[in-house]
Amino acid sequence: MCSMAWLLFLSSSFGSYWLLWPLEHQYSVRTAAPKHASVVLVLGSGHDDALAGEARHKLSATALARLTEGLAQVKKAASNDCLLVVSGWTGGLNSTPHAEQMRDAAVAMGANPERILALSDARDTVEEALALRQAFGASATDMGDDAVGGRQLVLVTSAAHMPRAMKIFKMAGMEPVAAPTDFLARRDHWWRLSTDNLDGSAKALHEYLGMTWLSIRIMSGV
Repeated sequence: MCSMAWLLFLSSSFGSYWLLWPLEHQYSVRTAAPKHASVVLVLGSGHDDALAGEARHKLSATALARLTEGLAQVKKAASNDCLLVVSGWTGGLNSTPHAEQMRDAAVAMGANPERILALSDARDTVEEALALRQAFGASATDMGDDAVGGRQLVLVTSAAHMPRAMKIFKMAGMEPVAAPTDFLARRDHWWRLSTDNLDGSAKALHEYLGMTWLSIRIMSGV
């Protein structure tokens, strides 16, 4: 009975919104243009090599939403010197690293291939932060405010993931500006049940667990 009630709560519009809203509303949509020579980092979120079509067709819905926002941030820049950084490994099941699929999709969507850097070995957000820092040859002590290697860092990821991602990048010595996307919290009839609500609840719970684990690591000095 308890498990059924929990499932109904997670599948309801009320439950999903209640879990997602505190995560998604910590950072506002970024409307300002990136500064001169900014780095726009799009965190990875999976693809499937087995799907037919071009690179963009193989991206998960979340990955495509993130990439679209990253390209929008680059397009806002007054100059053409922004660097788009995409990240992600094969996931263990694909032959092509996620970063390469994201790069190919970005090029197909009009991005300059000479202004894209792919970090193909990062397996999670922590490794993405470390890989970016290493790519620019910067230590945790020489990063400027909201910068990576002297450049402004615009961080693009799902709105629910943004609080944890920002915390991780700050722990790595960076002060990025947030550009959230892929918003899932929606006001709807509180009683309406759907698999979309269940998926949103699952993603929110994943983030809460991730934040808890990150806090434990910090307290343990790991």
